[in-house]
Amino acid sequence: MEQNESIEHVRQLRQECAEYRQRSPHPSRPHISASVDLTTWLDVHRLFESLKVSPVDIASDVEDPLLAIQAEGLTDLCLYVRNAAAMDNTNQDVASSAGIVSDVRRTISDMVQHEISCSEAMRCVTVSAQALSNLVTGNRRLQQSLVEQELTTSVSVFDTVFCYLLSSICSQTNTAGLVLLLNCLKDNSDATALLCDTEAGRLIANKVGVLFGDNENDESDTKSMLYVILSQIIECGKLDMLLGGEAEMPVYGYLDALAVYCNEHSTDAEYEKVISKGLIAALTRVLSKSRAVLVDSWEDTADAQSLEQDTIGNFDLEDVMDAHRCLTAIVSILGTVTTDGSAGIIDWLLECETIHMVIALLGLLSKHLPRIETAQERQHNLPTSGADPDNADSVKRLFMFKCDLIRIIGNIGHTSTAAQDLVRELGGLSLVLNHMKIDDNHPFIKEYAIVALKGLLHNNRASQDFVREMNVIEAAQNPELAKAGLQAFVNDDGHVSVKRVV
Repeated sequence: MEQNESIEHVRQLRQECAEYRQRSPHPSRPHISASVDLTTWLDVHRLFESLKVSPVDIASDVEDPLLAIQAEGLTDLCLYVRNAAAMDNTNQDVASSAGIVSDVRRTISDMVQHEISCSEAMRCVTVSAQALSNLVTGNRRLQQSLVEQELTTSVSVFDTVFCYLLSSICSQTNTAGLVLLLNCLKDNSDATALLCDTEAGRLIANKVGVLFGDNENDESDTKSMLYVILSQIIECGKLDMLLGGEAEMPVYGYLDALAVYCNEHSTDAEYEKVISKGLIAALTRVLSKSRAVLVDSWEDTADAQSLEQDTIGNFDLEDVMDAHRCLTAIVSILGTVTTDGSAGIIDWLLECETIHMVIALLGLLSKHLPRIETAQERQHNLPTSGADPDNADSVKRLFMFKCDLIRIIGNIGHTSTAAQDLVRELGGLSLVLNHMKIDDNHPFIKEYAIVALKGLLHNNRASQDFVREMNVIEAAQNPELAKAGLQAFVNDDGHVSVKRVV
């Protein structure tokens, strides 16, 4: 009997909520005032309180018979809030003073727990997110308050409306969550900084980064929103914090966004606003880790003939693919920001030993992706025993970055004598010289090497002599000498001599 009375009471509340939905402000209802007074908002708050959902009992399989009715009533209330907040911005502060912002936040956290088992709850979460977004749009005070409460007072890093919405199984809810997050962060450096400075905020930022990296539809509205959010983080100067942690997490989404940002902002002044020594150091660490994955996987499987396995060496194939995505973005970033040779950025690349990693990576790729002069030679070198020629060495052949790496070395090297000397000492000049030949794998690599060499040799007598010596040795080398255990070298007076190789 009590249960029937309770259901009837909830249905009456549901009817009151439906009446609010029907008389909510809307462009199609010009006869309804867009401004909502405090008395009305307090009555809406009363209904939110009356329709509170009981905490979920995880151990119980019994479905609450009131849940669907409560979800429908709360959805109607959130529709009213969403429309009223959109029609008149003055409603935002009045609604907030009546406790509506807290009501909508609680509705999201309560209903998201039921979205799998109750379709009404799923719709309620989506509409609640839209209502909360409209409540804070354009209202800096409410935006900041929401961000601070969610990121600094939550019991758990997972216990925030942003995390609930972005983790929902409903794509419409995910989109509503992104809109809410974007509305809170756009042109709000304080809120963006808080996102990056708190553990709960970094969890949300990481989720956004992964969503951006995994979204392959560059024309979608969702990816555009993700990019704008990540742009706020980049412009806030906090990206190095998100890249610099020791935790193993995919960072390719952050790097993809930074690569796009650098391509869209083409002047040194714009680069210097977002590129810092800390960010260069973070990029170098990611570059080093990615190279280490390749070293361990390729060196451990030098004699392996099959890549039809789940792992390569001791590393999961997924790690190698993540390394590929990170390297793709980093070489694009470094190639772009070094094009005009900003002195400050070049100094950081030298101080953080980024150039060391670039040269080491070029050496690794040169070893495992040898030069192929003709298509016939390539066909001749493909394995024939059981392997599909189209898939042979498919993993290694993803890493076609040699042209890009030579470009970066040339960009950095031409800026100063010290940079030129460092490139030479690290073996970078030798590697560039070694690529001044036709390579069917890398069209135009010879042209890249020529341009890089021009910058590396400019006004540098030591490097010019080094190249001259290399050319003489190369001309003097003879396969018959090697067979006899002999090697040509240039002695102190500049003449070529031959010595036995021990």
